[in-house]
Amino acid sequence: MTVAQKTEALSPKLLKVMERVKRDPEVRFTSLAHLIDEDALKRAYQRLRKNAAVGVDGITKEQYGQGLDSNVNRLHQRLKTQRYRHQPILRVHIPKERNKTRPIGISCIEDKLVQGAVKEVLQAVYEPIFRESSYGFRPHRRAHDALRALDGALMRGEVNWILEADIQTFFDSLDRKKLMEMLRERIADKALLRLIGKCLRAGILDGEEYSEPDEGTVQGSSLKSPCPDLARGRWYRKGTDLLYETAPPDPPTTRSARELKHIVRGGGAKGGSNSTKTPR
Repeated sequence: MTVAQKTEALSPKLLKVMERVKRDPEVRFTSLAHLIDEDALKRAYQRLRKNAAVGVDGITKEQYGQGLDSNVNRLHQRLKTQRYRHQPILRVHIPKERNKTRPIGISCIEDKLVQGAVKEVLQAVYEPIFRESSYGFRPHRRAHDALRALDGALMRGEVNWILEADIQTFFDSLDRKKLMEMLRERIADKALLRLIGKCLRAGILDGEEYSEPDEGTVQGSSLKSPCPDLARGRWYRKGTDLLYETAPPDPPTTRSARELKHIVRGGGAKGGSNSTKTPR
C-alpha cells in the first residue's frame, strides 16, 4: 500500500499535522482538540463494523445512525463545552486455551466515535515518528508484515540473535500516569489531554460488578492504538539500543533478558517470559 493510499482518508488538517511532524520531529502541539469535529466523528462512525458490539446502553450502530447528523451534532457540542462523559465499559470474557479467559471491553457506540476521532489525531502526531520496524496495532500493518520483515533480515544475514519477550497483562498493568507524561512530551493541548484522560478512566461493568481501576486501559478500546504503542515504543527503543550495544559472541542472553525486564517495568508494564535464540 502506497503512502498516498494510507493517507487519502485523512482530513487536510490531519495531513498538515503529519507534515509538520515530518518537518520537525520534536514539535509540541498546543492546539489539536479542534480537529475532533463533526466530520471526524462521522469518519469514526463509518469505520465501525456493521455488526459492532453493543455497549451498556444497548444502542447498535444502525440505531445510532438513524439520526446520525443530530446525534453527532449533540455529541460534538458536549465535547466542545467539556460536558462529555464516557459511559461505563462493558467487560466480557473471551475463552482462551487452558481454561483461561481474555477480558475485552466494549464501549458504547457514541464513545467509540470519540475514541476513533482521538485515535485519528494521535496517529497523525505519532505515526511519522514511529520506527519502521514497529508493527503492533499500527494502521495498514499486520503481524504477517512483521514476520516477512524478520524473515528478510534473517535471509540477508543481518540478524545473529533473536530475543523474544512477552509483556504480561500489558493492558491491565499500563501505568496511566506515565502514559500521560509521554503524551505531554508532544501534546500541550489541555483539552485533548483531558479528553484522553476521561477515556482512560472510564468505569468498567463486569456482570453486576462496577469498578474504576486505578491503572491499565481496557483491551478492545479504539485507543489501544496508538496509546499503548507509546509505552511499548519507549521500552522497545531502550531495549533495542541495549541489544545493539551488546554484540555477539559476548553472550547477551542473561544480561539482556534481565535488563529488558527492568526496562519494561520502567515503561509502565510488567516483564514476562523471554528467551534468546540463534537462527539456523
